[in-house]
Amino acid sequence: MVEVIRNLINQSDKTLFDIKTKLKEEKNKNLLKVQEQLPTREEIISRIKAETCNTETSNAVDKNYNNIKDKLDFIKNKLNKGIQKLESLNQKTLKIQGWIDKIGKLLDFLNPIINILKIIIKVLPLSLNFLSGLLANGFAIKKLGDLIDIAKSKIEVIIATTTTFRISIKKWLNSILPPIFNIITKAIAALLAIIAGITSLTGLLEQLYLFYQAQCNLPSNPVNADGSINEDVLNTVINGLEQGGKDEIIEKIYNANFETIGYRRYKDLN
Repeated sequence: MVEVIRNLINQSDKTLFDIKTKLKEEKNKNLLKVQEQLPTREEIISRIKAETCNTETSNAVDKNYNNIKDKLDFIKNKLNKGIQKLESLNQKTLKIQGWIDKIGKLLDFLNPIINILKIIIKVLPLSLNFLSGLLANGFAIKKLGDLIDIAKSKIEVIIATTTTFRISIKKWLNSILPPIFNIITKAIAALLAIIAGITSLTGLLEQLYLFYQAQCNLPSNPVNADGSINEDVLNTVINGLEQGGKDEIIEKIYNANFETIGYRRYKDLN
């Protein structure tokens, strides 16, 4: 049983080394650098918010939206993988805790036996003295004394070993495992906080993009093949709004040659 306990402790040591190594690897993945890669809310607004609906602007908004969305998704997926690794390390740490608990139960099982062995150590010298009075053969007495010394020595080793084991599991449960659990918990919380920030940025991005799409959403293509505004489509929308009594305004945008090059669509606040 002592060998079983020793194997469990050795297994715990090896697993702990693996956990610490991988935690160090995750720590070296600087979270500040990850956060620096994230666009700010101001950057998203400046790249998505637009007041014109011409082809060039629409294409630029689409491109900016896709680039930012892909970047946010990439970083979010990377962070989620980090959380999965940390959760795996947490499971390994829990496994070590299970082994240590098992060692504690084994020692509790051995405790009555250890108490008996302690009594035997005290009784053996007295037994030798008693037998010495009965035996006339000096060789037999010496042989018996040697056997008693060997038994006493082995018992003392067992008692010392189990005492060492108890000190060891106390150290594992009080000093070694709690800091590991604490580090993993804080690391997961830090990654979740960044992911929450990314979710917020993604929400802003999609909100602005959908707003732009709604602002520029016309019943058919408002832009001609040459890039100019389709006046018929625009007039159809305007007439439809007038007939439907909807309080919206479409403002035409002209260039220096008084050609329609875009439009703005928004609700009338009056």
